[in-house]
Amino acid sequence: MKKNDYKKAFAPSKLPAAQLDMLVSAVKSQAEEDFYDVAIYYRTLARKHALNATKESANSDQLRLAVCYSMLADFTEQGWSITVQDNRIYVEQPSIERKNDETEVQVKNRIRKGFEAVSNRQLADPTNREFMRRMEARRDFEGKAVSVLDVIDNGTELAQELEKLATKEVDAALDGLGAVICPELVECRGDTKCPYTGYRLQDIWRYFRHTWSLEYKLLPGRTLRLLVRNAARPNKPVIGIVLLASPTANLQSRDKWIGWTFDELVSGLIEGRWSADNVGRKLFEAIKSAIKQIRTDDLVPRSALNYPKSEHFFALDQAVHNALRDRARDLAAKSTDYLVDIRGLDKLKITNEQWKELSETSLFRKKRAEQLIPLLKALGAMKRYGFDKHPGAALYEAVVEKDGKQAVQTALSEIKKVHLASEVADLSVCGAVAPYNTLICGKLVTSVMASEEVREIYKRRYGKQVSEISSQIKGRRVQRSSDLKLLTTTALYGVGSNQYSSLILRASKHPELKCDLIWKKIDSSTGFTVTHISDETVQLMRTLGTQEYGRRRINSVFGEGSSPRTRQIREGLNLLGINDSELLEQPNRKKVYGCEMFPGAKDQLLGFDGVEVSADVRSNSVAAITRGWAKRWLLQRIQSQRVLDGLADFRPAHVSEALKSRADKFAELRPD
Repeated sequence: MKKNDYKKAFAPSKLPAAQLDMLVSAVKSQAEEDFYDVAIYYRTLARKHALNATKESANSDQLRLAVCYSMLADFTEQGWSITVQDNRIYVEQPSIERKNDETEVQVKNRIRKGFEAVSNRQLADPTNREFMRRMEARRDFEGKAVSVLDVIDNGTELAQELEKLATKEVDAALDGLGAVICPELVECRGDTKCPYTGYRLQDIWRYFRHTWSLEYKLLPGRTLRLLVRNAARPNKPVIGIVLLASPTANLQSRDKWIGWTFDELVSGLIEGRWSADNVGRKLFEAIKSAIKQIRTDDLVPRSALNYPKSEHFFALDQAVHNALRDRARDLAAKSTDYLVDIRGLDKLKITNEQWKELSETSLFRKKRAEQLIPLLKALGAMKRYGFDKHPGAALYEAVVEKDGKQAVQTALSEIKKVHLASEVADLSVCGAVAPYNTLICGKLVTSVMASEEVREIYKRRYGKQVSEISSQIKGRRVQRSSDLKLLTTTALYGVGSNQYSSLILRASKHPELKCDLIWKKIDSSTGFTVTHISDETVQLMRTLGTQEYGRRRINSVFGEGSSPRTRQIREGLNLLGINDSELLEQPNRKKVYGCEMFPGAKDQLLGFDGVEVSADVRSNSVAAITRGWAKRWLLQRIQSQRVLDGLADFRPAHVSEALKSRADKFAELRPD
């Protein structure tokens, strides 16, 4: 990748010329200043102009300037280069390309510095500092003075136990492993508390999450927080933390690996991996099934669901237009009467009649009509090609014609939609905490996520969950599958090795395993990101949007579209006159990894092989995975006296001291 690919123009065309000159002059004045001082300088100017805007009855131009300065502060904190050329501002994201004689480690450290800058500013926030203080302060629990530090292992004691294992033969060491390291998975949910400290498990998870270099943000969709604890040690200290989250909808490398793309489908047919009859039948069934998941009685007659005609598509276009008009009217009225927020309700208690009423809101009338149009077009095309009678022959004819190709792509999208939401999860957070991070326990934590125990936890959590959006689309209760089959993740750094690299345990070498455990590196990926835009900037953008439009246009209504944060940032950039693709595209290619929970899981997500899915397929156990991990990595690691000495020097207080140091370093950057 060329260096210029990382450089983007920062050209707010809607900023008045005088204020644009002020912005350019400010950047020029900071050319030789220290990284931290520059960030403080831009942040201070952002707050100054935001305050001026308030004094001047919400002056939009002052707000625009405040947003610009706030964005420059965001970029500076994350290590972006900001320069002026020909009186234009350019920002350049940190590159994974090596500079001069940099090593891979130095590149990772340089990129990590940018991530940590934002994370450290978050730690400096008074609310977070108080949270840390409260978690670390000693308090009485069941007759003992405890704190969160009591679930951080003692390095000296752990090193002594591991040193005993290091002197034994391999089989004896593995047999004795359970008395030293015995991972236990604990879900952090609600107000469930730790039996050893009395702290909420969610708070313990949050505390350790702040030790990451990446800023802590709440995610939409399904989120399952897990602590990996060591049941063999006093107080069951934390080995690592995990967050299983809803996977991103658009990840081309993952979709290609699974087979959810048109090109992969064609390749599979050419290579003979699938039967054309099975594929054609599956695609046709996917379209028919998707249509059944939409309430249609108030949109088109029943006959349209078998033989769609032009007048039916006209009626659907009108339904979309009318729903958009009604929604705009509701929003313009500045009333919340049209909002029906069911996120805090028990969905199992909502009746089918109530789901039907919810489906009639302008938002979901629009969504139902919009989803039905391409499905009926695909159905009509597939029937013309003969998918209902000769699926194999029809498929070969369809893939070379424009409307046939579109119908196939629509069917693939529906297959993906059904499985992605409930049978695939993303490891949004995954790793070991001190002192276990020195023992390659990042690989242990990652490995046990492919265990049968994780599948069981996932099933208990989501097995009876009602899908909010799907139920409002169908107009009656919809419950999705909760059979976790595949995990994906994206490595934080696009360079060098990581805990997913070469993470393979073969059953042939580890007889305790039922099947191979493989974290496979799939194609690297690029895309869009908003993680480099701070909450402070987003709030300024929201204020600007409200001032410009007289109301808040971006609402946190579930089902309205992509995350409100993303939509707010795109609106904010538009109000500045900035091309959002320029500043939201991430040029650094991310390493993407995938792991099947059991053999054939990927094929089940596609469904082209025609094999009936077995309900009793099981994954490896945590105990078996742990033994395999120890044999391959741990036993070799603890042969190093340097590793054991470093472990012995560790104290739980080191974690507390490191967090405090990071917070102190950026205390100046917190909002006033």
